Amino acid sequence: MESDLVFNMTSAGLVVMSVLTWTIALSKILQLLKARRQARAMDQLLTASTQWSDFRAIGNDQSAGDAGFLIREVTDVCKEYAAMGHADYTFEQLHAMFASEIQRKLGTIARHKESWLNALASIGSTAPFLGLFGTVWGIMQALVMIGETGAANIAVVAAPIGGALTTTAVGIVTAIPAVIFFNLVNRMVRQHIGYLENFSEGLLRYALHNRDRWDEATQ
Repeated sequence: MESDLVFNMTSAGLVVMSVLTWTIALSKILQLLKARRQARAMDQLLTASTQWSDFRAIGNDQSAGDAGFLIREVTDVCKEYAAMGHADYTFEQLHAMFASEIQRKLGTIARHKESWLNALASIGSTAPFLGLFGTVWGIMQALVMIGETGAANIAVVAAPIGGALTTTAVGIVTAIPAVIFFNLVNRMVRQHIGYLENFSEGLLRYALHNRDRWDEATQ
């Protein structure tokens, strides 16, 4: 079996899938944990701050993560409406326009955080079938060997069939972490976006209550 190209490629593919699963999962989990810490830190800073100048300073921090990104985007919208003359809009109109912009930015953040999740889903669904294919192929080769040698004793077929059956186990072992990590990372993304939605509500109220100072954002 060691010299069979198809069997070896199948086994190598499962190894690559396993390595890719753990690489994606660990990198995404670390990314989301860092983003969660940054968002909470920004939330605490915004809660403790009562000055518009502090709000602008928080938004200028490029290492503030997703919450800082939302603050910068809201500041940019404040600049835009300050230049347009926001006094012509009612509070409700401004609230709706800001909320729409924030939802767009939250969608951008969600898509960024969900990147590579499709790879985990694909690995979780295809690895068992790839392992099964390796097993079937290995057994077929073992049967060919029996036909060529005319020997069907256990000493002849044990090694090739054992190696073939191993690919099914490897496929399952590869798929299980992929499925678990997909669900875990997906849940962490949903929690992070939910936290940012709550944060953006406070951010929106903060910005609207300081609408008379939006012109300072252009300075």
